[in-house]
Amino acid sequence: MKILILLLTFSLTNYSVTKTNIEKERSLLKTEYLSNKNKVNTLNEARIKLTECLYNDIFNHWYTTKWSFEGHTETPKQGTVACGYFVSTTLRDVGFNLNRYKLAQKSPEDEAKSIACGTSIEKLQNITKQELKKYFLKQKDGIYFIGLDFHVGYIYKNNQEVYFIHSNYIENKGVMKETIENSKAIVSSKYYITSITHNDNLIKKWLLKVIVTTN
Repeated sequence: MKILILLLTFSLTNYSVTKTNIEKERSLLKTEYLSNKNKVNTLNEARIKLTECLYNDIFNHWYTTKWSFEGHTETPKQGTVACGYFVSTTLRDVGFNLNRYKLAQKSPEDEAKSIACGTSIEKLQNITKQELKKYFLKQKDGIYFIGLDFHVGYIYKNNQEVYFIHSNYIENKGVMKETIENSKAIVSSKYYITSITHNDNLIKKWLLKVIVTTN
């Protein structure tokens, strides 16, 4: 029991350090953005940094955290986390200024609209997993939000690989990364998709710490 407590304390400390380091990098980019006349370059730097921090740092802490319908823990590997709270909490922890409760409680479509920040969302329906993968293979590499009929998560597209990162309700498996082909949870009649990596409106909100509206 003592070893378990030590491991959990160590993990929590590491996560706090991770968030602090991300915030330092975001703050430096914000200063650069405000002082630099060529804001496009800094915006692209921020796009890359946000994607790296979310995928390599934040997600890695959350893998294996268990799922439950009412789960809303904000501490990786402690308690349980529902799919909506996994998305809203990880977005908050990577530095977005948002209300994780309100975002998590939205419908998949409305959650996509909030994250889109005024840009249009892609709506796909009545397609197979294979067709869904083909859609993402045509998109730029990066992270996307995806809403299903009754589930939400992230898509990570890298070269010819497309991964679904989510808190998996099937057998209460919890937070995991799996290929679209192997995911039993990604079957849906409708999909609501918006880019995180390539949404300039969203990137600016992260960079400048502007509120992501969740009303």
